[in-house]
Amino acid sequence: MTTHATSAPAVLSLDSARVVDVMHPGVYTCSFETPLATVARMMATHRVHCIVGLGDVTEDDTRVWGLVSDGDVVAAAATDHVHRTAGGSAATQAVTIGPRDGVRRAAELMSEHRLSHLLVVEPGSDRPLGVISTLDIAAVMGAMATRVHSHGGTGVDELMTTPVATVSPEASLKEVAALLVERRISAVPVVRDGDVVGVVSEADIVEEEQGPPADRRGALARLLRGDHARFSTQLAAQTAGQAMTAPAVTIEWWQSAAAAATLMTERRVKRLPVVKDGKLVGIISRSDLVRAYARPDAEIEREIKESVILKSFWLELGEVTVAVRGGEVTLSGTVDSEADVEVLPRLVQRVPGVVSVASSLTPRHAL
Repeated sequence: MTTHATSAPAVLSLDSARVVDVMHPGVYTCSFETPLATVARMMATHRVHCIVGLGDVTEDDTRVWGLVSDGDVVAAAATDHVHRTAGGSAATQAVTIGPRDGVRRAAELMSEHRLSHLLVVEPGSDRPLGVISTLDIAAVMGAMATRVHSHGGTGVDELMTTPVATVSPEASLKEVAALLVERRISAVPVVRDGDVVGVVSEADIVEEEQGPPADRRGALARLLRGDHARFSTQLAAQTAGQAMTAPAVTIEWWQSAAAAATLMTERRVKRLPVVKDGKLVGIISRSDLVRAYARPDAEIEREIKESVILKSFWLELGEVTVAVRGGEVTLSGTVDSEADVEVLPRLVQRVPGVVSVASSLTPRHAL
């Protein structure tokens, strides 16, 4: 049995900061045939410097084909080519980077390709997660960067339990059962050389012999006391590697609490080992998520202002008023567009602890 611990860097620097710490989550997208004038309107409305080109000929095509930057729009205006489409105007190369990559690596790519933006994509799927710009890197250099999580919510690494009790694949099931009873936990990751290869739960041990009991932890304790000598012998003869559920369903440390809740529901699991650079660093359970939602109103309000309004929408705090009472959020004020009127409350609803959202936001151009 081993334990693993992790701690986030106290101060962000070019060497310690990851892309996920400083990127702007979420992207605005356009199709290949979108008129360039529409793209320019999107930039002006949302005050962003690039639009992600997503999809090509067919409606179900979701591949990234490029970036349309403000420089591309200005170049078209200077040459009187304003009637072009987004696809015909995009001269900016779409260079991608992962959320776990370092900010220094992002700076190297921008310098190498002479770019002001990089598209942040989900590892393994290339799904756009956000954008990191030269200004984000400047914020790190100027010691002005603050840490944010994808989708503007509480991060998995803020809720996970660490250090984590683990067992090796060679550990006997009797040793596993003793650990579960001693730690009062319902499952334990099976780890080889820091890699999670599976999970052994109470159900994996007890159901094999008895079917699902009403009180599994009590059943395990009775077995270990010798009430069932034959099964106790069988436990000693079998290993965690033989009984574990594999492969383990894991989640990356940088993901949001909302993403963890969705994954647990979809995969019908009660806990998720948390990994960083492929290695186990923590574990998050349903009870951890429940505790996240039992938050003081002041803490919820602070996260909405910092992570959603400032980080995701780049709005001034004075433009939007946030009131929280008993987890019920009231939003009022002005935002840039009709799209923001619709999207901002949805992102607020994802913040752990939010029970409901009542919005009277109005778009700026309607005033």
